Amino acid sequence: MNDYLSASELANLVGCKSNQRNQMIRWLENHRWRFVIDRFGLPKVARAYHNKKMGIFEEKFQTKYAETPNLQAFAS
Repeated sequence: MNDYLSASELANLVGCKSNQRNQMIRWLENHRWRFVIDRFGLPKVARAYHNKKMGIFEEKFQTKYAETPNLQAFAS
């Protein structure tokens, strides 16, 4: 999976066609989304930023300790 939204995903978010770059940029600016413009003039939005703005949270944490004690550590 790419780190940035594809043109079609961004167009789906904005509600326009994937070749309407100016409309995408205008929508992103009006809604105060962070983005960068690539060398082809297409706005790029990070997928992690999109998920955060949309309230989608991925749990990527790992527990530091095992859920049960290691009884083998006490065996002699």
